[in-house]
Amino acid sequence: EKDMTRPVYIIGHKNPDTDSICSALAYAYLKNTLEGGGYIAARAGQLNQETQYVLNFFQAEAPVYVADVMTQVKDIEIRKTPGVSGKISLKRAWEMMKEQNVVTLPVTDKENNLEGLIITGDIATSYMDVYDNSILSRAKTQYQNIVDTLDGTMLCGNEHAYFMKGKVVVGSANPETMEQFLEDDDLVIMGNRYDAQICALESNASCIVIAGSPQVPKTIVKMAEEKHCVLITTDYDTYTAARLINQSMPISYFMTREHLITFNSDDYIDEIREVMASKRHRDFPILDKDGCYLGMI
Repeated sequence: EKDMTRPVYIIGHKNPDTDSICSALAYAYLKNTLEGGGYIAARAGQLNQETQYVLNFFQAEAPVYVADVMTQVKDIEIRKTPGVSGKISLKRAWEMMKEQNVVTLPVTDKENNLEGLIITGDIATSYMDVYDNSILSRAKTQYQNIVDTLDGTMLCGNEHAYFMKGKVVVGSANPETMEQFLEDDDLVIMGNRYDAQICALESNASCIVIAGSPQVPKTIVKMAEEKHCVLITTDYDTYTAARLINQSMPISYFMTREHLITFNSDDYIDEIREVMASKRHRDFPILDKDGCYLGMI
């Protein structure tokens, strides 16, 4: 079934004579009469004097001029990979890539403007090359991301707030030792040890993750509320929680923002083919004339 939103141009040969012009007009008229529209008479060159005389005599409008029939980006199938927020976690981005069978996700703002791209290599780098225990706060990680990544439960605190300051510490030592390395605003991952939890709270931790399917005493929850400390529980053990927590960081911290290779929907396929061939195994964002994200090729 014909797509009525995209016209079909009926064109004669180049350097058209009267036969070419009149045939395009007649055939377009016939097709529109039979099928209810969607066909446009066109020409691939300029009118000669004879043809112009014929059109004037019969008071017919000249076919529209079509400079070329080269394929444009908008003429091919664009994969409608939806844009994602830069706030989503690395773990969520990885899951979306697997679900959609893609290696690139476009990151867009609320107005659908392209902000950057996150690729599988960025996620691998974040997992393999990050050894800094302060990166979670530098990346401004939302507590909701931490809860989701650890399949956890927030007992107190604002899930929409961000871990903005401090380092990530595993509180496996006794309280006396912990006091020596705990600082204000740290995020502490620990087990269900009451005295260690008290120590972390008294050290002004900004967030405590209690691992190992714990039952947290009400006194700990109340103290955390009073100290404005986020309290999260997870069924994962301490090791697994510590290993997974970096995956809660937002993709905005790792995505590529500069020198993005994008194409416009009006670009010609022949002109972009060489660029695409030089960047193998890549997906490229397509933008409309206003710079808004449309999809990927």
